[in-house]
Amino acid sequence: MKHLANIASPCLVFAAILTAPIASAACDISQTKCALNGGKCNIHFRNRTGDAGGSDGTSGLSQTSSAQTIIVKARDPSGNPTGNSLHIVAFSNKTMNITKKTHKKNGFKTIKLASQDFGAQIASASISCDEVIAVLNGTGICKVFHGHTNTGQNDGDAIGYQCDGGNVGGPGR
Repeated sequence: MKHLANIASPCLVFAAILTAPIASAACDISQTKCALNGGKCNIHFRNRTGDAGGSDGTSGLSQTSSAQTIIVKARDPSGNPTGNSLHIVAFSNKTMNITKKTHKKNGFKTIKLASQDFGAQIASASISCDEVIAVLNGTGICKVFHGHTNTGQNDGDAIGYQCDGGNVGGPGR
């Protein structure tokens, strides 16, 4: 009996490990054209919250003018902020070094875009890992804008984005 107990304990531990939830992996940008060419992988964010008119079909938002400072922040696989954030005032541009984000302790999984000036009054947006890869394989430029949606349940203001290359855009909440 004692031998059965000695065998059963490691089996139970192994079974617990196999059934435990597995954390989402960090975003792997190693196969993007910038990484393969040995360069820095950057995304250039342009704050166009003060621009009026237009829309992005991918986001479902109608672009409206509401000049504000945007916070751009990478998030790790657990959803926690990783590294420094960018604060981009209306009509200006800043660059996020994606290569540095991949070398942080837990890497990154998404990039969150939020309004510094209006906080939770305006819905934030998240750029997914797949979208980041598409942007890095494209021009590496993303326009961030303020928009409004009239879809019934989700009627309201939100941050939207449209990135050149990879046909990436949306609120992606």
